[in-house]
Amino acid sequence: MGGLMPAEPRGPEAQLLSAAAGDAGWAGLTGGLVPLAGMRPAAVHLPTTVPPALAGLLVAASDSLATTLAGALLQAVPLPFRLPSVALIGFVALAMPLLAAGLGAYAPGRLFGGRRASPPALAGLALTLFGMAGAATALGAGHAFRLELAGLWLALAAPLLLAGRAAASSGLRALSARVRQRAVLVGDGPQASRFAAAVAQQPNTGLRLIGQVDDGHGRGSVAAMMPGLPRLGDLNALCQLIRRGGVDQVILALPWTEETRVAAVMQVLADYPVDVRLAPDLLAYRCGGAAERLLLHRLADRPISGWAAVVKTAEDYLLAGCALLVAAVPMALIALAVRLDSPGPILFRQRRTGFNNNEFHVLKFRTMYVDQTDHRAERQVTAGDPRVTRVGAILRRTSLDELPQIFNVLKGEMSFIGPRPHAPGTRAGGRPFEQVVARYAARHRVKPGLTGLAQVRGWRGPTETEEKLIRRVESDLEYIETWSPWLDFTILVRTLLAVVRMKNAL
Repeated sequence: MGGLMPAEPRGPEAQLLSAAAGDAGWAGLTGGLVPLAGMRPAAVHLPTTVPPALAGLLVAASDSLATTLAGALLQAVPLPFRLPSVALIGFVALAMPLLAAGLGAYAPGRLFGGRRASPPALAGLALTLFGMAGAATALGAGHAFRLELAGLWLALAAPLLLAGRAAASSGLRALSARVRQRAVLVGDGPQASRFAAAVAQQPNTGLRLIGQVDDGHGRGSVAAMMPGLPRLGDLNALCQLIRRGGVDQVILALPWTEETRVAAVMQVLADYPVDVRLAPDLLAYRCGGAAERLLLHRLADRPISGWAAVVKTAEDYLLAGCALLVAAVPMALIALAVRLDSPGPILFRQRRTGFNNNEFHVLKFRTMYVDQTDHRAERQVTAGDPRVTRVGAILRRTSLDELPQIFNVLKGEMSFIGPRPHAPGTRAGGRPFEQVVARYAARHRVKPGLTGLAQVRGWRGPTETEEKLIRRVESDLEYIETWSPWLDFTILVRTLLAVVRMKNAL
């Protein structure tokens, strides 16, 4: 579609960020993590992992296939009652994993085998079959789905389901380094050492402990108690690991009676996209069995995670694909207009802060004269800004300059709907955003979006006052905490209406 403006060179803030990572115990933030003196290489090995939801989806597909095969076998067996139709087999194959998922059959801890792995899946299968048979009887259509058919279907499907789950569990265990959730222990007391020992004794758990950090109130004796678990440093080092995408779950192995310590760690982790769990207290190790020793109490969840993340990702690619089909011709015409209006490249890219505080380059149609473009967003655009071209003014007023960000969505850097990405160093009322709103970084727990709740509420455009930024961030955090596909749908509709009205854009 034309030229692309080169990315701006990284400025002093990038050096400051690397220095901050070094202070936290890490060097080389822009490349691979390099251990500083006194730290073991094992502490910085961060292999990429398969999301637990994807692993669960694969196991669910195996269960659905087993149910389908059993139904197909029933069609080949001469029975004195009505055989299941293809449509009925398909419905049961879809309903069974949904019920099993509600019973926890695809939780990370049940994907690797063991005694707790199969019962929820078998229960989901039985509930589906006998539930449908019971419903058919209650509606006077018992001949369409007899109880005998449900029992025979269950008898045929159960061995196939167990065999499929055994094969899937074996494969997942072989790939455990890529599938198990990477967890870090916080604490260095007996809770931490006993929980680590319990995890080591249970090969079917969905956790992989990658290290331990000190919350600043420990005894400093973890090296003696957990010699096989690398010590990663303090909470600052943990935060840097989370920002690098190296931690899926943080487990607080702290005494339950020390509420102040737990609350302090929770406050530190509140702005990070990570699950936080509380390990069992000492009584569980003294009186409980193996299951109680690994029973984690939920304190906080990463937003839009698990199956919700699968739905959100599918939604992003579906909307972006449809938008590209609809907007392809208009985008070509806009590109031509930009080229004819003023000399210079058609597209403009600017550094923005995205998911987990990671930076990426957002794509936009160029709306300024090429010699006055502002890569660092040091000066926000205002009404009648002389830097904006004639075509650029129209594009900004209608938000059509944002259309190339469809490609950012397809690259996985953005969501279609989410908090709008801001340029690093942007100010509100003369102060950096991070200084205006204490929890500003919490909006980076999800991917940024093309449009969001704040935008449809009118909190868009330049932030001349701190009040505008505060209201925008409040809406962003509300979106993150209350996300649902319906909320995305309402935002999408309201965005289209706002574009038609050309409301509050520059």
